[in-house]
Amino acid sequence: MPTPNVYFKIALAFLVLLLASFCGWYPEHLAFVAYKEKVFADGKIQEQKNKDLIIQQQLITKQVQNDYQNKLDRIKSYYSGLHYSSGGKLSNPGNPPLSTLGITKDPVSVAQDCAIETEKLLSLQEWVKSQIKVNDE
Repeated sequence: MPTPNVYFKIALAFLVLLLASFCGWYPEHLAFVAYKEKVFADGKIQEQKNKDLIIQQQLITKQVQNDYQNKLDRIKSYYSGLHYSSGGKLSNPGNPPLSTLGITKDPVSVAQDCAIETEKLLSLQEWVKSQIKVNDE
């Protein structure tokens, strides 16, 4: 039968092993807790940046929409004052009638449609450039 001294040595060895394990685990645990807190704080900062970015993007979108609508109103106002009149004249042989060219609308309507489409594309380009600029900041 082992003596009490052997049990004491086994218990002491176990305690030393337990203490060594704890000393190795606890600092790593503290570092991990600090890391989790840092990641959480960084996440909150990024969430706020994302909210600010969304607000800026919405403001840009609204501004471009308003500018587009104002330009569209000016285009329609300009072209509403213009009228195409064929005047009932005979067409010049060098100028074929519009219907033979595949144009069924009068030239003023065609020009207005072209101006509107051009403005759509220019506004879209302005919107994209502004969005890219905000995202790059």
